[in-house]
Amino acid sequence: MSEPQKTYNPQLTSQEVGAAISHLGIKKANTQVWQLLTLGFLAGLYISFGSHLFLVAMEQGMGRIVAGACFSIGLVFVVIAGAELFTGNITMVVGAIALHYSFWQLLRSWVAVYIGNLIGAVLTAYLVYRSGVFGHGDALTATGRMAVTVADYKNSLPFGEAFLRGIFCNILVILGLIMSYFSKDVISKIVCVMLPIMTFVASGFEHCVANMYLIPAGHFAKGLGFADLTVMFHNILPVTLGNILGGLFIILIHPNRPRQIAYLLGDRRKPE
Repeated sequence: MSEPQKTYNPQLTSQEVGAAISHLGIKKANTQVWQLLTLGFLAGLYISFGSHLFLVAMEQGMGRIVAGACFSIGLVFVVIAGAELFTGNITMVVGAIALHYSFWQLLRSWVAVYIGNLIGAVLTAYLVYRSGVFGHGDALTATGRMAVTVADYKNSLPFGEAFLRGIFCNILVILGLIMSYFSKDVISKIVCVMLPIMTFVASGFEHCVANMYLIPAGHFAKGLGFADLTVMFHNILPVTLGNILGGLFIILIHPNRPRQIAYLLGDRRKPE
């Protein structure tokens, strides 16, 4: 008599997810700096693709919800194709707390990936500008005008508002990543990533790596050069700090957080 077939469960258990996050963190912590820079550059490129698609959707009058769905393709590329995204690497805190690697290795990875993201996004913005997609000078295309509008708006945000929007943004980004970790198949991962990302974009929250493309894109479209890009940190600094805090917040309070963190926060069952 044949054994009954097991029902396919597309979801991993909490213990499996905790182990996966820790093992992924160990891999990241032991990756060479030049590799982190390269993978960070790729993530900057991928997020730039999503950010540019966001500009096109907004220029076409599709609205923030559709534009948010378009933007999410960037994180889908990061998760499925593989790259290192600073806002996602906040999950490395799990392995550091569990003492799988040092906080120095954590910071080393964060800094290398952040720099790689920045180089990838800014260089992509410049090359897109040079391609003529935004137009030139006084003859900007509709997408070029949208890039300028978005960049000016982001630079006008006060520090406190940008910081709070950064917190809410990365709560949603990390939720998307956590749900993708629970998923076994590619389609499930894509859906789990798209919904939270669409939510944060439609809500007007701020993502530091996306802004590394969107703000330079607007500046280049206005005819400004690399020397003028320092102004973008008026936005990117508070957004980065908010993204870090938001990511840490959701990891620490999430009910399915890895048992190592739960143990340190008061659940005295031994971590697995």
